[in-house]
Amino acid sequence: MPYRQLEHTADLSFEVTAASFPELLAEALRAMTEWTGPYWTDTRVERPFRIEAPDQVGLLVDLLNEALTLSQIHREAYDALSIRSCSEEFIEGSFLGRAISGARDEIKAVTYHGAKVEERADGSWMAILLMDI
Repeated sequence: MPYRQLEHTADLSFEVTAASFPELLAEALRAMTEWTGPYWTDTRVERPFRIEAPDQVGLLVDLLNEALTLSQIHREAYDALSIRSCSEEFIEGSFLGRAISGARDEIKAVTYHGAKVEERADGSWMAILLMDI
């Protein structure tokens, strides 16, 4: 399983795993979107993004917050990424998803508090995220 919900007293926490950093970004987005329980419509959408941050934790947190912002503005939810370019301090691509009529739950923001991204000895990647709900 690429992600699991962790116990937290007040907020939402996830541990996400993947084979590569770009896949970790996509799995974290999917975990966040699945948790909100969007009410999907049939209208497919694609929203471009460009994120710059000083490190991979910043890239992940900023990417997810950008998805939350665009989701609210456009009444959409994103369950996949199309990544055109990715480095340790930059990512560019598109969020892929569908228009929504609402959602079961809401995430206010992804926080830097306790956020962690690491490459493991076997080459796989792991992230821990805390989200304000």
